[in-house]
Amino acid sequence: MKPELEQHLQNSSKEHLMQLLQELALRHPVLLTEMISILEGLSVGARYSASQDGDGEEASEGSNEEEATEDWDFSGEEQDSAFPPPPALFPLDQTSSRQRVEEYAVRLSQRESEQTLLADLTNLVEEAISYIGQNDAKSALDLFALLIDERLLERTPASVSLYDDVIDAAMYSLEDLLSEASSNAIFDANSVALSPLLTPIVRHRWLERLFTLWLKRLDLHRLEEDLPEIILDMAWSEDILLLRSLVQNELQRQPHNEHANIVDFTRQYRGKALEKLLRELPHP
Repeated sequence: MKPELEQHLQNSSKEHLMQLLQELALRHPVLLTEMISILEGLSVGARYSASQDGDGEEASEGSNEEEATEDWDFSGEEQDSAFPPPPALFPLDQTSSRQRVEEYAVRLSQRESEQTLLADLTNLVEEAISYIGQNDAKSALDLFALLIDERLLERTPASVSLYDDVIDAAMYSLEDLLSEASSNAIFDANSVALSPLLTPIVRHRWLERLFTLWLKRLDLHRLEEDLPEIILDMAWSEDILLLRSLVQNELQRQPHNEHANIVDFTRQYRGKALEKLLRELPHP
């Protein structure tokens, strides 16, 4: 462990440490299972050590455990006041999942106040992450797709910034989910072979969605390196032609007036970013 991190942890309060764990579990759901396993191992080790002590130490241990219990109140009252409740887990039912997506789509299209919109977007991301915890990648991806598609509509200037902030906060979970879903395969009984978890049609739609989002952010002068990396990571060899077509079509739309007196730095930066992505694409 780095000395700087160790020093921060030693100086952090109990509340800050719990917030850190909660944030890690939110951004990296895979870590949640590992943390539970580690904590269970520590508990077993502590109980074993206590069983080896003498009778005289048992009373002291009991006293210490009582003090620890007093310090760490697991009744739920203190945690409820300091932290928001965890997102509810919804059943693995595709009809129910589709209805949830439709409900969010209606709410997000109503153009309510920024506070209400932020609450809806936060709930959407939390629900998507809860689906990840249930190994329901499809439902999670459906919600993340709705989030990005609504952002691309750019209904109001104020909402664009809000959507981007929420997408940034969810990017860790989305990146891990897309990487895992695009690399995993399932057994297809009809063809008696392994098939990708993401069908080519779904994967192509995600590549187009992320590519468009990347361009939108470039226009806002955002230095986006994560999105091209995610696109390259999830693309299969059969997707390279699609990506080359997307990049080349955008490059052809770039103005090429070399004698213009006014330099459009936004277009210039977009063009260089597109050329860089094109160079990084492997040959099909």
